[in-house]
Parts: sequence; C-alpha cells; structure tokens
Amino acid sequence: MKNNIFKGVFLLLISLLGIISCSDREIVTIDNQSAPILMDVSKESVFLDKNFPDNPAFNVTWDVAKYTVPVQITYRIEVSADNKFTKPFVLGTVGNSARTATFTNAQMNTAAQTIGLVKDVAGTMYMRVSSYLGNGESLTSTSNVSMIKITPYELEYPTFYLVGAASYVGWTAVDAQVLYKSSSKSIIYTYLEGGQPFRFLGQKNWDPTNYSIDLSGTRENYRYFKQVSSNLIQDGDENMKFTGTTGIYKITINAATGVQSLDVSASPIPTFDFPQIYIVGSINGWDAATAPAMTKVSPGVYEYTVKLESASEFKFLGQNAWGDIEWGNIMKDNTGNSGFLGPKGDNGNIKFAGDGSNYKITVNLKAGTYTIAK
Repeated sequence: MKNNIFKGVFLLLISLLGIISCSDREIVTIDNQSAPILMDVSKESVFLDKNFPDNPAFNVTWDVAKYTVPVQITYRIEVSADNKFTKPFVLGTVGNSARTATFTNAQMNTAAQTIGLVKDVAGTMYMRVSSYLGNGESLTSTSNVSMIKITPYELEYPTFYLVGAASYVGWTAVDAQVLYKSSSKSIIYTYLEGGQPFRFLGQKNWDPTNYSIDLSGTRENYRYFKQVSSNLIQDGDENMKFTGTTGIYKITINAATGVQSLDVSASPIPTFDFPQIYIVGSINGWDAATAPAMTKVSPGVYEYTVKLESASEFKFLGQNAWGDIEWGNIMKDNTGNSGFLGPKGDNGNIKFAGDGSNYKITVNLKAGTYTIAK
C-alpha cells in the first residue's frame, strides 16, 4: 500500500516539473527582417522570337529575403501592365535556395499577352519579386519594382478535339472532332447527347494531352477549364457530363491564359435531320426559289455535285426561300472555306476557288461540317 502511495507522489512531482518546464520554454517568433531586393534584370528591352520558343529570353536576379530564424522561403516573380500590379500575373515561383530565374521566349510571350500587351508592339512590363512562407503565403514581403520593354508575338493556343459518349463520334479517339480555331477561341456547332460524358483531347489520340474541368477529383494533368457553363458537371476523374437536352449546340472554348473557359449553348437550329436542304449561291444566281435540292444520304448528311468556277460562293437552306433555317461558313461575316458550319446569324458565305470541274459538296449537319471534293 505504501509503495503505491510513494509511486503516486513521485508521478505527481514529475508532472508538475513537466508543466513548469513547458511554462518556461521559449516561444519562437518568426518575423521578416527585409524584403527581397530586385537586384538585376538582364535586359532593358526584349524582342521575343517565335521561331525559338524554348530559348532563354530573360533573366532576373534578387537578394535573399531575411527572417529572424532560418525558414523555408518561396519566391514568386510577378509581372503586370501597371506599376501598382492591379492584375498581376505569376511568371514563376522558385524555392528557398534560388536567387535567380530564367524564362523562355514562350513563357515571356504568354505573360506579355496575358497582361494585355499587343503582339508585334513594344509594351511596358513591370516586374517584382515577393517572398513568403509556406502554402498559406504568410509573412509576404515584396521587392521594389523594375520594368522592361517587351515585344510579344502572336500567341499559339491549343487545338481541341471533342470525344465521348455525348459527342457525334463516341469514344473513338482517331475520329475525334476538331473544333474551328480563331486566335484564342475554338468553336463548333455540333451534336451533344444529354446525360452523357465527354472530354477534349489535344490530338486524335488518347495521349499525351487531355482537357477536362479544373476541379479537385479530376486527374491533375487533365485539369484545364477554370470556368464552365451550368449545363456541364464533373464526371469521374477524367470527363465532364452534358446535362442538357439532346440536340445541336454551340461549343465555345476561350483558351486565353487565365480564362480557359468552356461554354455550351443551344444553337438557333437545334435539330439536324431535315427532309430536304438546298444549295444556293453563285451556281444559280442566289435565287432561293430555284435552289437545287441536295441528296440525303443519311440522317443529317446531304450531298450535291456541281461545277464550281474560280470564285464560287454559296450557302445551304432548309427551305426553297430565305428564312431562319440557313447554314454557311462558321462565324459571323466569315467568308471562306473553313469546313465548319454556322447557322443564320453566325455565318458568312462559303467561298471556294474551283477550276470549272465538278465537285461533290457534302454537308453533315450533325457534325457541324462540310467538305468540297473534286
């Protein structure tokens, strides 16, 4: 019994000593003593060369940020179109031991155009370096601001290929539908099936590039779209799901850096299978009433063979009259031969330089495409 009492007293004394020791233990406070000082930019002006995107174009060097105790520091290099950094763009981040960073023509070009500089025109880019601790970016310090003159070239944006159960082609990668690309925008009017998954590829193959919604749960290397329309949801770790009604939709991708949006909206012509469509244009004096009928070969697919001269122009109609059912070259007032269809209000004439020979014109309203073959 006495042994138990002595053991209890001994344990109590040990506990009290531990509490006293903890009370006396020094509390360490971390504070920043100085901001990183932007010491040097390698050039005062930079002309970016699109022929060598991976070549080094620019280097920046800075002093170390000083904190009261040794800590792991991260440095962030930011650029902006104004010296107040109203809308900063992160050019890059580097770890604790780094005091310098080098950026390629492609990296500098993306940064320049993201902050709004115009291609082929020398513009002012402001630059600074910030230091911070941990993922929470605590105790941030910012350097002085420097500036350079930079001339960007036209930015190259990704090419997108649609594939999936919601699409016209299904899950066949080699048949994936390429979208019409104009600068940062990629567009197509095509079939989407409600309640079915899909995604975009960067090539007519499963690898190496896939594009899906930038959300937790999506595979890291598939995350791309930062904004999507309300009729799209995440579907597993690879795909998106279209939740709208089955029909023809306008798919619009804006690949501009920092935007990376995907919008799916109903086409003015929501169906694709018509009993008859007609071709009208220079081949018949643009007379809709006498426009010849095309031959229907399958639901939504029509053909017509005709002689085409050097400056032929035409459109397709859903009736022997000018009306709301009309298709032409995709995008408003976009005369040409892109191979992509746009409905009334978002098209121009299809223009083709023939040689007086016979050509077979094929229209696929479900896919949103047309072809002209000799």
